[in-house]
Formats: sequence, structure tokens, C-alpha cells
Amino acid sequence: MNNKTSEDLRVKRTHKLLYNALMDLMDKHPFENITVKQICDLAMVHRTTFYTHFQDKFDLLSRAMQQIAEKEFKGLVDASFSPSDNFRELFSLAMKHKKLFSILLDEERDSLRNLLRKEMGRGMKQYLIEHNSIEENSIDMQIKIEAYIGAVLGVVNWWIQSNIPIDDEEIYAKMNIFSEWKFAD
Repeated sequence: MNNKTSEDLRVKRTHKLLYNALMDLMDKHPFENITVKQICDLAMVHRTTFYTHFQDKFDLLSRAMQQIAEKEFKGLVDASFSPSDNFRELFSLAMKHKKLFSILLDEERDSLRNLLRKEMGRGMKQYLIEHNSIEENSIDMQIKIEAYIGAVLGVVNWWIQSNIPIDDEEIYAKMNIFSEWKFAD
């Protein structure tokens, strides 16, 4: 085996040990409470080696997610899949990696996106209950609310990040297609 291949295998092994240690720690602790020292101790990798490969624990998490995405999420970017097939694939992957999805999605609990989602959901639910005589715990209603909020927040994020030259009234008018959705069961 040549020296280059040997180095590649050592790098892959080190990355795998660190990824696994991070995932194990995330099973037990919130990400924000995990330290690089804990990751290194569990992986039995020296901190110097960690910093040779990663800037910090956020870089490790990002690269671990890229690794998982490359293996598992290929179908989600396949242009030959219909949007419906992509959604089905996403739910299938979420079921397959339920613990990982749960941990990573929960880490966003203090983000602006999650706070907006919760407040918008609470407001929409109350409005629909008061105006449409909808049962408070209807699963169909909750799915529609979450889909609507997710779409709106996704467009807001895309609009801001992409610096699209559309003013707020125009983007609202284009998004208003959702007002035609029927929320009644």
C-alpha cells in the first residue's frame, strides 16, 4: 500500500471515530453542552489531531452531516423524482434516521425560525378553531398548518438569503396562493 492510500485511510478512520463520538454524545447531551475535549476523549483522538482536521465542533457536525447527506439523501436532489416522490423519500429517511433527525431538528429550538414557527402555528390554530369550528387536535389540520408555515418560512429565508429584488408586497402576493388551501377537515 502506498503512503498516500495509508494516509487517506488514517484520515477516514479519524473522521469516523470523531463523527461517531459526536453522535454518541448527542444522544446524551444537547449539542451546545458538548465540548471538543469530550468528543476527543470518547473517540480516543488527541485534541491536536482534532484541530488538524476540523476548526471546531460545528465544523465537525457540518462535515458529519455532509457525509450522511452524500450517502443517504441523493434521492432528494434527483431531478427525475417528482416533488411528491422527494417528499416521500424525505419522510422515509426521517423514519430511518429518526434519532438523528430528532437531535438535529431539536438543536434549532432557540432559533428565530423555530420561534416564528411555534408562534405562527399557535396563532393559525387558534384562528382556525375560532373561525372554522375545527377540532383542536385534528391531525389533518396540524399537518396543513405545519406545511403552510414551513413553506412560508422557507420562502422568507430564500428571499432574504438570495437577496431577490422583490418587495415584501409582491412576494406576499405570490405566496398568497396558499390562501386558497382549505384547512377544514
